[in-house]
Amino acid sequence: MTSQMQEALGAVCRPSADSDRNPYIVNFCRVLVERKGEKLEPEAMKKLLGDMYRLFECMLGQNMINALPDSFREQYLELTKDLSKLSYEKIAEIFDKNVPEYDKVMKETMKQFAEIYMRNRAFSPEDYPVPVELLQS
Repeated sequence: MTSQMQEALGAVCRPSADSDRNPYIVNFCRVLVERKGEKLEPEAMKKLLGDMYRLFECMLGQNMINALPDSFREQYLELTKDLSKLSYEKIAEIFDKNVPEYDKVMKETMKQFAEIYMRNRAFSPEDYPVPVELLQS
């Protein structure tokens, strides 16, 4: 992964408030924990789900960037050099028009995430294809 792409992902992989989270992704993470049979206290569960959500967001961002055609990927990565010029509208303009099968990217990311999570005995961000330094608060 290039340092430019890592910086772009860094902008995506910031902790989000619970109210900003996609409820479908939160539920996806919760279902994985239940299927794996994890028995955690409420605070530990909240932390695990938060960590999983953040990691999933990073993986999805990485996969969405990779799904862009080369010219638009370069355009997006160039925009991320100055985050003051990057808006949600600009991001949507690039990704909505140039990743026509975003639902396929989402499904593949969910499948990838679930396979890694279910395969590992304990949840560890190091097991996922996302730079660990992006996940550190």
